[in-house]
Amino acid sequence: MADREIQFIAPLGVGARLEGWGVPKDHITELGWEQPTTYGSITITALPGIHYSGRSHNDRNQTLWASYAVRGAEKNIFSSGDTGYGRHLKEIGEKYGPFDMAFVEIDGWNKGWPLTHLFPHEAIQLCQDIGTEHMLPTHWGVFDLALHPWDESIQMVASEAAANNIQLVTPIMGEKVIPGVDPTNNWWEIKATTR
Repeated sequence: MADREIQFIAPLGVGARLEGWGVPKDHITELGWEQPTTYGSITITALPGIHYSGRSHNDRNQTLWASYAVRGAEKNIFSSGDTGYGRHLKEIGEKYGPFDMAFVEIDGWNKGWPLTHLFPHEAIQLCQDIGTEHMLPTHWGVFDLALHPWDESIQMVASEAAANNIQLVTPIMGEKVIPGVDPTNNWWEIKATTR
């Protein structure tokens, strides 16, 4: 929260947490599902997801969670947030798509909790449902949330994407993404001895 002069857009109920971290209340916009807010020429709409909320053992589902559509004058972007797969994705595509790019969470999946995060094949299905051919995978390679290797999700998603004509945008951490120039490389496959 280094720069508290920016505007924070969050699901309903998350504003109190941000205030607790020192963000001024007038810099927080809370949105319910299907609720938009506009800043200049950009409209940001909070959309449904299948997940839950909570930061500790005693605050489960006390706030909303969300995915987002970000529409500008020329581009339309989708951010999945944490979500399981469901019909809400096709409905989002029909109402708010197609999208020029989707930021899609791809990790933390497990057959024991199938509606918490997307399985790799579901991440590709999400792209098809919302009408995008460009995906920037998120939510992987940082924390071990499931019982698979840290790079299994990206390897599976890369294979599924290639088979389904979905262009992955996989910048090296910290690399800029410039519209129309998709940084795509398999940096996660670099051997440990060459790092």
